[in-house]
Amino acid sequence: LFDVLADGPRTAAQVAAETSAREHGVETLLTGLAGLGLVHKDGATYRNSEDADLYLVTTSKHYYGDYLTHQIDQQMYPFMGNLNLALEGRTDEMEFEDYESWMGDKDHAELFSRSQHGGSLGPGKVVAKSYDLSSARSLLDVGGGTGAFSIMMCRKWPELKATVLDFPNVAEVGQPYVDEAGLSDRISYLPGNALKTAWPTGQDVVLMSYLFSGIPADALETVVASAWDALEPGGRVIIHDFMV
Repeated sequence: LFDVLADGPRTAAQVAAETSAREHGVETLLTGLAGLGLVHKDGATYRNSEDADLYLVTTSKHYYGDYLTHQIDQQMYPFMGNLNLALEGRTDEMEFEDYESWMGDKDHAELFSRSQHGGSLGPGKVVAKSYDLSSARSLLDVGGGTGAFSIMMCRKWPELKATVLDFPNVAEVGQPYVDEAGLSDRISYLPGNALKTAWPTGQDVVLMSYLFSGIPADALETVVASAWDALEPGGRVIIHDFMV
């Protein structure tokens, strides 16, 4: 839909014809998207908003759609079926795998990691320019996935080298992204589980992006202690996550 509208304003009937969808369904969808501000309605026609053109058109270099289409829709949104159980504290009745089991499946690991890559490049760029890391030489990126944050940090700070700690199947997916970025001499992988694998010491920076929100609450003290032990004196911890 956004690709179609990227070529110019269309009526609901025109969008339906170009996407092989039903006109009534397209009109309902476009109405919802207009309410969200992702498209604008001008009389009988609809056009993309600037954000939609930037992030939701597949030919855009900032395309974000794979993260929404694959990871959020196929992997994360189904967890909402457990919402009542989670709110009531009946977590023992919830059926879902932990990240170690989930990432132990190569197909799940690849879908999750490739989708997340596009969703992490933008935040990684913001974090990289938010701190002065000119004196830092070593970065430990815990749960760093495809290395999107490490790539952005190393591009911003040319003296920095990074180690990405993540599950073996994730590391296998991430290595080509690091190679493509031309940073294989500065970014390396440590395959493992951040809750079980020993973290390498001597780090100037420990980065934990989307880690706190993805582990059990009783594991938080463990990762904080691991970060402390991994740091050089005067080092810093950077936490990037969803916060209440």
